[in-house]
Amino acid sequence: MGYFLRYGVLALVLGILPAQSLWSQVVIAHPGVQTDSLSPAYLFSLFSLRNRHWPQGQPVSLIVFQDQHPAHVNFVKQDLGVFPYQLRSIWDRYIFSGAVQAPRVVDSAEEMLYWVSHTEGGIGYLESAVGDIAGVRVIEIK
Repeated sequence: MGYFLRYGVLALVLGILPAQSLWSQVVIAHPGVQTDSLSPAYLFSLFSLRNRHWPQGQPVSLIVFQDQHPAHVNFVKQDLGVFPYQLRSIWDRYIFSGAVQAPRVVDSAEEMLYWVSHTEGGIGYLESAVGDIAGVRVIEIK
């Protein structure tokens, strides 16, 4: 069992965290991506721009919400284990060096679904309470 899940469940039992905060995000990808699950470390390597390819070698295209968007803050803290400003610092370093392109930034869940489903190799995230997520592949993090 992962570090966050183990201690998150303990925090939930102790009443420190609300239940929804433990499982409030879902990672989604373009339907052409041939991956059903990723480790937390691989997920971090993708979103930190350190690894720019899916396990099968296909290039990755990040789609993210604005830095201040609640879904972004929750995803970065819960699933990546860093603060949004830390992730932004990592991105800025790679982007300013010219090594990579900046992630596509969206403002809504509808835009996130659209761009992930229409971008080859696209990966993004949604709050699981969004509802219908047809047209994208849900990636399990384990």
